[in-house]
Amino acid sequence: RQRQMCIRDRPPINNGSITPANLTHRVMSKMAFGPNDADLNHIQSLPGATEMDRVLAYIDEQLNPQSINDNVVDNMLTQGFETLNKTQQQFFQEHVHIPGGGDIPWEVHIQPGRETIYAAFIRGINSKKQLLEMMADFWHNHFNVYMDGDNIQPMFVHYDRDVIRPQALGNFRTMLYQVTRSNCMLSYLGNGVNEQSAPNENYARELLELHTISAQNYYGHMPWQDVPTDGQGRRQGYVEADVLELARALTGWSFSGASWQDYQYLYDSPPIDINLAPTGHFVFRSDWHDQGIKRVMGTDFSFDSNNPEKDVNDILDMLAEHPATAQFLAFKLCRRFIADDPAQSIVDLVADSLHQNWQASDQIKTSMEVLLKSSEFLNSWGQKITRPFEKTISAFRQIEYSFDFNPNNDYSGWHHWGFQDSGQPPFGWTSPNGYPDVKSHWLGASSTMSTWKFIQWTGRYRDGNNNDIPFNQILQITNDALTVNERTANGIVNYWYEKACGIVPDANTQDKLAKFMAYDNFEAPIDNDRNTPIDINDNSWPAYNHERLYAVVSTIFLTAEFSYR
Repeated sequence: RQRQMCIRDRPPINNGSITPANLTHRVMSKMAFGPNDADLNHIQSLPGATEMDRVLAYIDEQLNPQSINDNVVDNMLTQGFETLNKTQQQFFQEHVHIPGGGDIPWEVHIQPGRETIYAAFIRGINSKKQLLEMMADFWHNHFNVYMDGDNIQPMFVHYDRDVIRPQALGNFRTMLYQVTRSNCMLSYLGNGVNEQSAPNENYARELLELHTISAQNYYGHMPWQDVPTDGQGRRQGYVEADVLELARALTGWSFSGASWQDYQYLYDSPPIDINLAPTGHFVFRSDWHDQGIKRVMGTDFSFDSNNPEKDVNDILDMLAEHPATAQFLAFKLCRRFIADDPAQSIVDLVADSLHQNWQASDQIKTSMEVLLKSSEFLNSWGQKITRPFEKTISAFRQIEYSFDFNPNNDYSGWHHWGFQDSGQPPFGWTSPNGYPDVKSHWLGASSTMSTWKFIQWTGRYRDGNNNDIPFNQILQITNDALTVNERTANGIVNYWYEKACGIVPDANTQDKLAKFMAYDNFEAPIDNDRNTPIDINDNSWPAYNHERLYAVVSTIFLTAEFSYR
């Protein structure tokens, strides 16, 4: 049925003048961090008589990441990484508060967060589980936590590894519960110190506004009785009173180490009982919890002393099952993978799948299959642009960037700080709404120029500890793809442009790039014959053929066509 959906009468790919990339390039640029040769060759090897058949087979593979061998990435994440396998308690007691007290160097305090960032680069560039990486990025934005918040960096591996990734293609309700209990979210939005004497509304508000029902269904200070209901009797949205009631319900949902009382063991008469040191684990503080009835969106929720989490869990069930939540999630998924303003028809199909399967362990996977096999996904192009992180990772995948992001390598820090000005450092958005996902936000000069600068820098960066060997594989890729006689200025430009952008260059762009590639003297550039073979393996003065080749490829990454999704 899904296969039939995607090959039904298709709408035009674009009403404007953007030339669409080929199908495989389109799919890899939207459901992955861009194509690389290994994945393109893999797709070509899949069974199927047509390109569409092979692409659909690839989508099926990506929807089942547990069956994909990703040993290369798994091995890279053991090289110099020291925190990725620690327990939640170890993160807290080794990077936040050492039992018994003791100074923690800043580098140790932030180490888990920094290693999560390096791991994001490694996975984006090298993982064969590209859809999983895109989904992890999506959910990190949906449940955004600002990494540089108070005591969040030390715990961020836990948030990424144990909260977001396990359910990235799984069940939204399960992820929602884990987010609610995570000490990263509890710290970020202040619910870790939410007690009945002074309920903290921060997390309750974002739980309704950003995580489930959405701000679109906020009815302000309207009496809850006046909020319209649907055919099943559900209130279609929430009001200010619901935020206050939900804040009451969430009182006492905390973690060990959130309260000043958790550190009183330090001041007991000696000896200090180390076993009383806070652990960072979720704690339900019954003496902080409001045990009264809470009315949220017209439904009363009661406290059960035998099951003290029941009132909140019942509310989470209501929110996860609500059609408004399904519609909101569907819109955000379609906006991420299809267009800034996706057609309501595909949003409704995805929302229906999310709603009907809200209790299924593979709810998100099932809904993503509807999305990824739709005509709207397969045939749209240029309705979105890559954000800085996506653009950079896509460029790295094209040039097979070999830097390993080993945390012990000083170059890792250079990459980290060099990317900060791009406007999209991983996990660096301060507000709980996550990085914007519309192209208008990313067209500013500052972000664009900083991203381009970073890509140009890395496109020619060399390993000073290893005979100045470049981290890019541009030379090897070009040698493998083109015969000696094909390595002309025209041949090189045409090959790399189509490889990077999925289309042949227009005449004006091709002319400018080939003219530069044909220069054989940096100091006295002359418009040479563009069909004469160039010895790209010779990097001697004054032509510096390697540098010119790297510059042409990096420049292609600056074109509008490379930014399209």
